[in-house]
Amino acid sequence: MTEEFAHRIRDYYQDPLAPLAKQFMFRRPPTVGELRRPPQVLLLGNHSSGKSTFVNHLLGDDVQKTGVAPTDDGFTILTYGATATERDGPTVVSNPDLPYEGLRHFGDHLVSHVRMKLRPAELLQQVTLIDSPGMIDEAKAENGRGFDFPGVVRWFAERADLVMVFFDPDKPGTTGETLQVFRESLVGIDHKMLIILNKVDQFQSLHDFARAYGALCWNLGKVIPRKDLPMIYNTFVPLADKPKSRLPMEDFEKARDDLVAELRRAPTRRLDNQITQIQSYAERLRLHAMVIDRAVDRFKSSRARWRGLWLLLCGGLAGAAVAMGMLVALPGIAVAAILGFILIQYMILPRIQRRLIARFDPIFEKLHAQELLVRERADDLRMMWAEISPRTCEIAEKSGLQSFEKMGWHKREHLEELTGQLIPKLRSELYDAMRDNESYTSASEQDAPATLPASASEPPRPQPVEEDDRLKKPKRRTFF
Repeated sequence: MTEEFAHRIRDYYQDPLAPLAKQFMFRRPPTVGELRRPPQVLLLGNHSSGKSTFVNHLLGDDVQKTGVAPTDDGFTILTYGATATERDGPTVVSNPDLPYEGLRHFGDHLVSHVRMKLRPAELLQQVTLIDSPGMIDEAKAENGRGFDFPGVVRWFAERADLVMVFFDPDKPGTTGETLQVFRESLVGIDHKMLIILNKVDQFQSLHDFARAYGALCWNLGKVIPRKDLPMIYNTFVPLADKPKSRLPMEDFEKARDDLVAELRRAPTRRLDNQITQIQSYAERLRLHAMVIDRAVDRFKSSRARWRGLWLLLCGGLAGAAVAMGMLVALPGIAVAAILGFILIQYMILPRIQRRLIARFDPIFEKLHAQELLVRERADDLRMMWAEISPRTCEIAEKSGLQSFEKMGWHKREHLEELTGQLIPKLRSELYDAMRDNESYTSASEQDAPATLPASASEPPRPQPVEEDDRLKKPKRRTFF
């Protein structure tokens, strides 16, 4: 089922989106490696917020370094491999079968801070985990990380199927870099973001927990532009050498189980996120292409009128000179024709182009006048146009309206059908397929005999896949 939907998404990118993006110089669509990527979960958080400890708990092994001070300044991609091995950043970003080629855009310094770890863990057969460097207070461009950290986080977050943001009791959302990431990197991805207050086993009183929880809510309220805050998971990772809290831990343990369940749902989220991604890409490409196409049409009409007038005047003057026997005037008419052509080509037409580009907003309003009558649609369209219009204007100014070919009628119809019918239909079909699959799974679970867990007080820690287990389970494809 999943491969059928993934194949249709790839077909939509191939035609009509990729040719139109190239024609109108829009940002390129996802690469084949990005479209075929495994489900991904991005883990963010302050340093010492427990991200790496949580990863180790999930994988049943000490894969990541842990500590109170910052222990890792790079992005670590944890994926499945039959044997434990590692790959450095240049190897990862240069592999076309992997979805990380886009990281080259952030420079060699970032690439040197990327690594991939392959481990034979059962969970990694389902999802790829991306552990990020702990966020800190001092991360200014002149003396900070050496690369665009918010931009890299945004890059990973857009491609992740789930984003888990960790906070700890000592720094509940107060670091400068954390607030910057929320303002610049995580805008618009609320639907796949989980917020976690970790290490709640450090609290010895309900009063301390309430103060930390309230501080986190207050800090999040400054950077999340919503009337209601998203759900916050309060949990901890059980460690043998840590003293036990005097608070009741049952709800916090359930929250940890809920987090693991959400993480295991990443493969299901993947297709839904890919449909959301192609919907967003197609709608923005549609706005970008249609506005430029209308401006190109007006520019070429103006150019044809001015050139027609120029030809008419030059031809009329030359014809009159020949008819009146004033052949001596022909060289002067030729010089005037050349000067007129230069005037039109280098003064009048550039002025017309600048005026048309300055009027992109009215062109957008006129093109979508009917859609903008619907209030909800008006808000969505205007927000999308405000997001892409600076880049649209920049492309038109640098390339020149005369460099664009006019969009064919069939391409326009195909694009309208894709954004208005085909992609919404694809999402509806995916919803129906997932609902039917869940109904079948629920029915199977009801028929299965009930079993009791080995320990009701402590959930089992995930373990690495043993050799015999791997022979029984289908392996996810790896590229090394």
